[in-house]
Amino acid sequence: MIEAAKGDRYIRADDLPFDWYVPPSELELVADIWSADARMSREAAARALAIDALARRRRATRDRPAGSRGAAGRETVALWRHGLEDVSESFVPELALIRGCSEVEAERLAVEALVLVRHLPASLEALHEGRLTERKAAVLVELLGPVSREVAEEVQRRVLPDVETRTVPQLRAKVRRLLAQLDAEALEERRREAARRADVRHHALGDGMSQLTVDLPTPLAAACADACDQYAQMLRADGDQRPIGMLRAAAAADLILRPWEARPPVTAHVTVHAALSGLGEGESAPAAEVSGQVVTAEQCRELLGELEAWGLRAPECGSLQVAVSDPATGRLVAVATPRELRRGAFGRRTRRGGVAVGPGAGLGGTGVGPPGSTTAYRPTAEQRRFVRVRDVTCRWPGCRRRAGRCDLDHAVAHAAGGATDCVNLCCLCRRHHRLKTFGPGWAFRLEPDGRLRVRTPSGVVRVTWPPGWCWDGEPVPPELEEEAPPDPLTADAGCAQS
Repeated sequence: MIEAAKGDRYIRADDLPFDWYVPPSELELVADIWSADARMSREAAARALAIDALARRRRATRDRPAGSRGAAGRETVALWRHGLEDVSESFVPELALIRGCSEVEAERLAVEALVLVRHLPASLEALHEGRLTERKAAVLVELLGPVSREVAEEVQRRVLPDVETRTVPQLRAKVRRLLAQLDAEALEERRREAARRADVRHHALGDGMSQLTVDLPTPLAAACADACDQYAQMLRADGDQRPIGMLRAAAAADLILRPWEARPPVTAHVTVHAALSGLGEGESAPAAEVSGQVVTAEQCRELLGELEAWGLRAPECGSLQVAVSDPATGRLVAVATPRELRRGAFGRRTRRGGVAVGPGAGLGGTGVGPPGSTTAYRPTAEQRRFVRVRDVTCRWPGCRRRAGRCDLDHAVAHAAGGATDCVNLCCLCRRHHRLKTFGPGWAFRLEPDGRLRVRTPSGVVRVTWPPGWCWDGEPVPPELEEEAPPDPLTADAGCAQS
């Protein structure tokens, strides 16, 4: 009989929804923990071997030569981590789609796998035997990856025999001490590389809070933390009773933003999302049926009235636009500025003081809708606005780069007959645009309903949806779906080969 604590009460094993796990003794509990850890380590070793085998089929020779059209830029090459120099730059994005994880995690796994298999075989063997955990293996990869093979073998010879008895911090400290004795230059090179990769990052934590991370040399970071604490103590001495951590965070924000200094105005672009059902008469009005995906003149007039009732105005040095969606499908119908809404509602007559003036005032409006196609290669300004509001971010599965920093890509290439139309355009960041266009073995298909299907060279298919808009509690379509690998005989059917 076992009991598990949960809050202030206990759950008996007999109350659990399964009856296969009732160990009779503490010794077997300990054995089960050890056995589970060993299996996890063995599986991690098997995964590393599989990643290395796939990477050997994705050689860097598949990439475009440096300086040619479609090749990686200098910044991308400079940031490429140690251990992936001879691997195609498309391998990490492919691994991310295979595992359904971010490219940051996929890159970390790829580096760990390749360094373990090719540079630290003794650590890989200890991982497979269950003596080395995955977290400890990551420490050895991080510290021994950049050093010579001879130094790495000597460090492993000294630390692996008793690695099971050391915690992760203890293992890190011992390896650092050995490297200081055997190869001090390697530690200095790691410091220089870390300084070159310094950056400022923003991470959303949820609950309306985010975390700002700044990479700094250790003495400078300690000085900054101490300065924030001193300013927080001053605020506390002045009578501010907020928690000291909140005061430190407020002091750091003030030191960065310096609100007491005059600043140039910031350009703000505001997009208001409205549902067509909100434009009907009465609370029970059904969702509007839009013929040809057009917001009619009457709907434009009602939406203008709503905007005036809400008191929405374009911010100083900025702009205001309205994104209208059909709540029945979640699809974007139109994106228009207030001026374009007036034109669609009343025709080309101007308005003064909110009242239509001139002959035929209030008549002749034709509504607004999505921009039409063009025969040119470059999208029009209206198409760029519509697609970026629809997609919000890069449409590559898992990528979250803002649409404003993305290219508008033809799903079916313009040279191959693809139209410059919103149905054939989607947002891709520059890196993923390059991989889609020049990466061998990738296939893309943009569906009429906005879904983008991406197939990796290994046959894994991922589907992304534009974020869309929801109404009456209907869920937003998932941003990332998974499909089984396609039949090799029909894998190319319907897909636009990059």
